[in-house]
Amino acid sequence: MELTGYLLIAAASVGAGAINAAAGGGTLITFPAMLAAGMSPLAANITSAIGLLTGSLGGAVSFRKELARQRRRFLANAPWAAGGAVLGAILLLSTPGDAFTAIVPWLVLSAAALFAAQPLIARWLRRAAEHDTETTGGWPMHLAFVGIGIYGAYFGAGIGVVMLALLGLIIHDSIQHHSAMKNIMALVINGTGALILVFSPLVHWGVVAIMLAGALVGGLAGGWLARRVPGWLLRTVVVAIAVVVGVTMLLG
Repeated sequence: MELTGYLLIAAASVGAGAINAAAGGGTLITFPAMLAAGMSPLAANITSAIGLLTGSLGGAVSFRKELARQRRRFLANAPWAAGGAVLGAILLLSTPGDAFTAIVPWLVLSAAALFAAQPLIARWLRRAAEHDTETTGGWPMHLAFVGIGIYGAYFGAGIGVVMLALLGLIIHDSIQHHSAMKNIMALVINGTGALILVFSPLVHWGVVAIMLAGALVGGLAGGWLARRVPGWLLRTVVVAIAVVVGVTMLLG
């Protein structure tokens, strides 16, 4: 990879960190940048899953107050999410590069649609919420987290929106508690998947280091961005980029 490719990924990582802190959807920025830098879709996806891991940790820490009241819910569902992540990571490593290249445009477009719908989901959660931090969701929630874990470790973009929607459908609670659970479960899924994906020869460790540093810098700037740039504008830019990338790959 040439120097310009590394610089492009560094800039995208800073932008993704800031967007994640302000609105979410940073993966839809870094993934196209990695493709533009010359990485294959499969290598970019595996490398990105590891490089953006610190973002999940930061999100979990920021909601530690809300998590303190959901210990039982977390312990009941985390093993199912981790199990799904193991399956998703194995599936990803087993997918031939050509097959993943054929699948990924649809994954990008689906993630863009989910990200665009996030405000509607958030408004619905605010209307439907009944504070109940004790309910674990039972088998419907366990099975939902298995599916989320598989998708999260396999591709991951839009995973937060999927979790918010399913948590709101199965468990009645406030959006703050759902957001807290979403962040800690994303850390479980991404961390579990990363433990398996690190053994892939497709991981570009130089890019991982750049992404970890860039996302950290961007995350620190996210508060500034959120106060000065409207959320709808950030969302529009991210969705537009994702749609362009998805359609371009389809037309290939």
